Amino acid sequence: MLISILLRQIAIMALLMAVGILLSRRGFLSPQGTKDLGAILLRIIIPCVIVKSYITTYSRERLLELALSAGLALVAFILAMGIAYLVYGKRRRIENFAAAFCNAGFIGIPLAQAVIGDEGVFYMAASVALLNLFQWTYGVYIMTDRKDSIRAKTIVKNPVVIAIVVGIALFLSRLPVPGILTSTLGYIAGMNTPVAMILMGTYMAKLPWRKLLDKRAYGCVLLRLVVIPAVVLAVFWALPISNQNVALAAYLAAVTPVGANICVFAQQYDCDYEFSVVTVCLSTVLSIVTVPLMVSLAQMVM
Repeated sequence: MLISILLRQIAIMALLMAVGILLSRRGFLSPQGTKDLGAILLRIIIPCVIVKSYITTYSRERLLELALSAGLALVAFILAMGIAYLVYGKRRRIENFAAAFCNAGFIGIPLAQAVIGDEGVFYMAASVALLNLFQWTYGVYIMTDRKDSIRAKTIVKNPVVIAIVVGIALFLSRLPVPGILTSTLGYIAGMNTPVAMILMGTYMAKLPWRKLLDKRAYGCVLLRLVVIPAVVLAVFWALPISNQNVALAAYLAAVTPVGANICVFAQQYDCDYEFSVVTVCLSTVLSIVTVPLMVSLAQMVM
């Protein structure tokens, strides 16, 4: 079942990337247009994804589940970022970013829905929100070495931080959100995967195929798909967690491959986006094998 879900998601990714390749090779999407589209993705579309995920029915039980899922997601990301930094530091910035940040949205959400049910999508919302928060702050710092990206003044102006605050406020206030606003957010949020994959296709159009054999990528992918999930599982096993489904959702985010947004960040901040494409493609293909294995291990342990 997990393999079929992964194959379906990868097939969709491949078709959307093919659209990007076609647009790039036919000259319909220029390098500047690609960069502008990336900025829209990071600053508008992703914040809408976060706000939309928190528009749900309030209850005390849901609030406790939200708090637990956020806490466990935070632990998982701290472990991932810490391990990636210990291995790569700031010497190899793309590998650091790739190993630290997963694909919690496009691959993690369908996995959570399949393994846990519809509740898994709600539990995964915290992982998606924190993923984007850390990418926009710590991730930008790793890629650029700009310390101002992790200062409080910069963080409070961050569109992802603003989106998280707005989303949680809507959830806690229990205010009814007009259907027209919810629909608008839904339409914009629905652009997340298509835009990210089309952009990745434009990068692949200019990527020499020999780059896919770059040996540097294999160690990074092994760290992302096996080492980090194993450490997260060990820590979760040691913690006194009351709701195992919430823990499983946070863990499912940790087992997913490199997040496709790394390519957009790499281009926005003039890093080696060609290598970032390699890490996404390689980790996504290998996840067909590693994700079912790591999830099976978790179901035996948790």
